[in-house]
Amino acid sequence: MKNLDKKILLQLIKNSEQLITEMAKKVGASRQTVAKKISQFKAEGTIISFTARPNPEKFGLVTKAYVLLREDPGAEIRRKNELVIKQFPEVTEFYRLFGRYSAVLELLVKSDKELSKLVKRIHQLKGVRETETLIVHSTVKNDPESPFVRLLSSAQK
Repeated sequence: MKNLDKKILLQLIKNSEQLITEMAKKVGASRQTVAKKISQFKAEGTIISFTARPNPEKFGLVTKAYVLLREDPGAEIRRKNELVIKQFPEVTEFYRLFGRYSAVLELLVKSDKELSKLVKRIHQLKGVRETETLIVHSTVKNDPESPFVRLLSSAQK
């Protein structure tokens, strides 16, 4: 990746709302070059999206939890469960794991009661052997861009 590409990406991560003309000044390129690079990043999948990150608490989503899931090992059962779980709007992230648990789900809900109902629904899925629910007490760091800022910043030195 070229140095200019890294500078543009770093600017986008820091503030994707800034005007292209401002960004161009900061990275030492023309407005047209920066606009073309951003379009290129989108087309090749380097940038996945430009989206707002709403504050969950402003919407009453005050309970975040992680559910560790143990399922029967059958691929077909797991595939069916994936299709169902992906439809639950309360599930914000869903990862398959190696190890004791087969998956981890991140949930965002309005209350402990809503969380309990959802966990019961998960337990009713075929092949679910066990779950362990971890309720988030407080958020110390929530910065998914941090590794990219570090990589892009160190690459410019």
